Amino acid sequence: MIGVVGDDEDSKKAKTDYACAGERHYEDAAYLHGDGRLLNADHLFGLAVECLMKALLKRFAGAHGVSMRNSGGSESDRLWWDDPHARNQNRKRKTLGHVNEMREALPLLLDGRPGLSLTEALRRVSQDFEKWIVDDRYTDGTHLDRALLSRRQEAAKLAHELHLHVEMTGKLP
Repeated sequence: MIGVVGDDEDSKKAKTDYACAGERHYEDAAYLHGDGRLLNADHLFGLAVECLMKALLKRFAGAHGVSMRNSGGSESDRLWWDDPHARNQNRKRKTLGHVNEMREALPLLLDGRPGLSLTEALRRVSQDFEKWIVDDRYTDGTHLDRALLSRRQEAAKLAHELHLHVEMTGKLP
């Protein structure tokens, strides 16, 4: 049997790349929104924002304990952080979940930065995705709030623009 380059078990495992996933989800959400597939667009706008914010937290919030190391200190395929508000100090380190669950960590990106565009993007993401839940993908879609979808689309655009700014300049605004 001829071996295939990269055909071992380690190379088959997909590598977590929040920035790439965020870009893909954002582009797909924009396409679906334009095609009138609003519920799926809303879902992907949420996933896009989640991934784009995780990419920024991973890149800029390491000083605050944000990393790919779990509570046991081992490498993980998920993003973790040291939650200063954790009730049980033995479980202070926790995973950054979906966008509605990671809102508490977003202010770590400010870290003394007075940037108006960054502050506005984080405020919008925090407000507009507060009640977004990943399990909406299982619903019949009759609950779609078009005004909220519009705000989420705008917040996702802000997150996307913030990500593009970082990609071009290497720093937060």
